[in-house]
Formats: sequence, C-alpha cells, structure tokens
Amino acid sequence: MDKKQQILKAENFLALHHDQRLLILPNIWDPLGARLLQHMGYPAAATASAAVAYSLGYDDGQKITLGAMLETIHRVAAAVDIPVTADIEAGFAESPADVAENIRQVLRAGAVGINFEDSDPTTGQLYPIDFQCDRLKAVRAMADQEGIPLVINARIDVFISGFGTSMAERMAEAVTRGKAYVEAGADCLYPIVLGDLDALSRIQSATASPLNVYGPSATASLRELEAAGISRVSLGPGIMKVVLKTMQQLFEQLQGYGSIDLSASKAMASEEILAFVSQDNMT
Repeated sequence: MDKKQQILKAENFLALHHDQRLLILPNIWDPLGARLLQHMGYPAAATASAAVAYSLGYDDGQKITLGAMLETIHRVAAAVDIPVTADIEAGFAESPADVAENIRQVLRAGAVGINFEDSDPTTGQLYPIDFQCDRLKAVRAMADQEGIPLVINARIDVFISGFGTSMAERMAEAVTRGKAYVEAGADCLYPIVLGDLDALSRIQSATASPLNVYGPSATASLRELEAAGISRVSLGPGIMKVVLKTMQQLFEQLQGYGSIDLSASKAMASEEILAFVSQDNMT
C-alpha cells in the first residue's frame, strides 16, 4: 500500500472517532466480509481476533500464529479502500520492544488501527499499569517512526479478569487505567463487556477519551449510545457466531435429508455477490 494512502486512511479513521455519528464496526474475518461492508457504505472495517482464529481452525487467545494473523490482515486490507483496524490481541509478545515490532508488521500489512489488550492471554490476569503503559508507548513510538498515525484502541480488561471484589473497585481501576493509557498514546478506550450506559459515560467523562463499546453487552440501543456520545461499537466474533449457527442449521437439515431453500429471498444471488467481489483483485 502506498504510504501516503495509508496515512490518509489512518487520519480518516481517527476522525471517525470524533464524529457525532456512532462508528459501527460489525467485525469481519476475511476479505469477502470487508468487501461487503465497503459495498454497503461502511466507512471502516474491523477484524475480530477470535473470528479470524476460528476461521483458520484455532482457538482465541493468541493460539493462532502471528504469521497467520498477519496474512489475514494483509488480505483484508488489500481487498478494500476503506480503513482497516486489526484486533491484534495482546500483541503476540510481552516486552514493549517485541510488541512494537509485531505491530510494525501489522502496519506494514496495511492496517491503520489496532485493538490492544492489557491482560496476559496465558493467565487472564491484568498486566501492571506501568508495564502496559510502557507497551503502549513503545507501539506509539514505533508508529511515529513509521510516520503513520496508528489508531490505538486500548482494551481495558478489568471487567473480565476477575479484578476486585466490587463494581466500584473495577470502575475505579478502569478509570485509572484509561487515563494512563490515553497519556501513553491510546486514541480510544475499550472497557470490554461493560454495558451499562451510565458506567460507560462515567469512564468517558473521567478520561476525556473516545470509547468503544462491546455491542453484545450494551444495555442501550445504538441510537442511545450515539446520543450519549459513545464513539464506536464493535461486535467481536458475534457476526461469525450467527453465520456459524445458520450454517449448522442448514447442515442439520441436509443431514436429515431435508430440503434447503436457496431462493432469492433466502440466499444472496450471484449477481449481488459479483457487485462487490472481483475475480481480478480479491486477494
């Protein structure tokens, strides 16, 4: 990808976080999904690490190889003109230097944004705040060195890590981490699975940062999230799970010698698919 083009994509993607409209990211896992999003007018595409891993036969939690993840990111980014942000889990390394080098490869694969977790995938425990900030600073310094304004969505895993004994403790820790992560270079905060709108608004107000909400956990509608000033919402592997459930039901029907309705009302026609898929440049 041309570097000027990548810089422009990164700038445009960051600007979407400061728009009054909610940035809705129905996470995908392959070029086809990214093409469909672009065809439908979505301004950006986001991969989901779990969905990418599942599609290649791996479990989530950095069980997929970095090489396989990078290959998918490259294929997705090369297939569309819209910005692509990649879920890179915890960076596939621990040390700040190693994480930065891994994410340098993500940039060179064509992504302009990342999701970056603050818990150890092997233990599920939170990294110490100072250590995670060092990791964030290293990633930001690397992106600056590359000359690309990488959009960092810093995931806050307080609400899934078993931290604390009360919601008040977890909220306080989330705010502390959020403030530190923004200072370390994060552009957006992602307190995953926190769905209460009042709690989300408190974190947003305390950190003065754009917020990403995990859609399946949200207790408010998309319109309500937008009205509250939430910047973006993502669905993780949710879309893939719906697709897999549908496939399973179809397979069960066939297994029982049933029939499947492949009419236009139930299935996308070839002409519709060809409207956003080209044999020439699908990578």
